[in-house]
Amino acid sequence: MQLAVPRYSQRSFPKYRYVPSIHPHPVIDPKGHSYKKEEEKPAYLPHSQWKQNDLYLYGVDLFNNGYWWEAHEAWETVWLTTQKTDMEGQFLQGLIQFSAALLKLFSGSEKGFQNLLREATRRLDFCQKEMAQRKMRLLMGLDLEKWLQKVKTFCSCLEPSEGQETDALHFTSFPALILES
Repeated sequence: MQLAVPRYSQRSFPKYRYVPSIHPHPVIDPKGHSYKKEEEKPAYLPHSQWKQNDLYLYGVDLFNNGYWWEAHEAWETVWLTTQKTDMEGQFLQGLIQFSAALLKLFSGSEKGFQNLLREATRRLDFCQKEMAQRKMRLLMGLDLEKWLQKVKTFCSCLEPSEGQETDALHFTSFPALILES
């Protein structure tokens, strides 16, 4: 299922959404969609230059279309260029963890989903406080406060249970990342 959300990157989507134990591992397995693909090593771009950060934008596109493992990988590559404990590093780590949480949800791991959701929320709450101190409404194009409200609404609609697969994209409350200028 594809959502009616804007695209932010011109990059193509992989051939499949990787789900562990269902699909070949994208990087390790010779049948993987990114097998032997050269790893990107982007230069650091400050959060104020998010519009020029194509890998971050590609991660948003991947996330919004259910490629949660792939979004995690894209954002992790960007995260590796940041100071891990500052607002930007915590923001990217929070997105990475939320993306991983959705993959756990899809795979039927309620416990994994809840643990990663808790960690993601902790990091993103830190970012909200930093943004408030700096009088920022947007971080890398995202109205974080508004998006976190969407995450709460989404989570309140869920009734996952251990071992039961749940595809977050099937919920009208899915918290897509909509970026603003």
